[in-house]
Amino acid sequence: MKKYSVFLLLLLSPYAYAKLQATGFPKTYADTTFSERIANATEGYKPFMNKSAYIELDIVPGEEIFTDHMIVQTSADAEQQEQDETTLSTTEYCLKYPSDSTKCPQTATTTTVNTGPWTGQTIGGGAVIENNSVVGGSCYPAAKDRHMTNKILTTGRYEKNSPAFEKALMTIFRKEGRCGTIKGDPCGYTCYGIGSAKGCAGIVIKSREEAEDYYYNHFWEKYKIGKLPDVISTDYMLASMGSGPGTAGKQFRSFLGLPAKANGVVDDAMVRAVNNYNGDIHNNWMDKRHTFLQRVAAQRYNGSVSRGYANAIELKRKNGCHVRPDEPLYR
Repeated sequence: MKKYSVFLLLLLSPYAYAKLQATGFPKTYADTTFSERIANATEGYKPFMNKSAYIELDIVPGEEIFTDHMIVQTSADAEQQEQDETTLSTTEYCLKYPSDSTKCPQTATTTTVNTGPWTGQTIGGGAVIENNSVVGGSCYPAAKDRHMTNKILTTGRYEKNSPAFEKALMTIFRKEGRCGTIKGDPCGYTCYGIGSAKGCAGIVIKSREEAEDYYYNHFWEKYKIGKLPDVISTDYMLASMGSGPGTAGKQFRSFLGLPAKANGVVDDAMVRAVNNYNGDIHNNWMDKRHTFLQRVAAQRYNGSVSRGYANAIELKRKNGCHVRPDEPLYR
């Protein structure tokens, strides 16, 4: 068998023998000068200048610390409950957290609506006048709650002077009844809800008397909350203390259909709007606050503090100035 050899003749262009040209590697961020990096960063951040992560949450810029403080306190309570699940007996745990339906037996409760004359004690000592115009009148007593402590912890010094403020204090102390520092809290050492860090109160509170005076002077009087009718002043005080006066004021004005202002000071337009409000202003305002706080919990904290916020709203809903308690709580 014959073997054949095949030769291929390749015709190459003379350009194939051209000299290769050296090409440097592309310039990276590490190769840029400091001034180039600053210019690049400035350009990149331009779309975000004057923006805040809180704007979409209807929080007045500069009052983020109020919200962060609430979040840390609520998270700490949730962590404490998780710890108590493992360290307390079932009986002890259910005494402390009776509303936990996953571990504790639940008893059905019926709400009795008492529309007749109130025969029990009142905060202020007089009859409660249930309308949207009375200012400085008496309030119904506090209501027992399944989540918060069932004790009256105020000194009572403000009861005669301002029953609606006194009732707000009762709720504050039931929610914020401790002193100490929680890791991550921007307000630092906090006593009865008053933080010592700059940007919060900036003072160290040592007694309930000092806390009461601070709340009266720096919230109730400073933002003229006492001008509001009793039916809502207690609730507005609690919102101002919780979310910051500017944020609370902005939300409340929107709720009343008034032009926006962010200073939190109660004015005559707000008072007139409350006087003329058609409906259950207390519960409708609680609904708005609940929606806002649940949005904060969902958007910023992935729902981890939703239950804590809901528990606080439940306490406040049952403790408005004109809300008759099913189970009164006395001193």
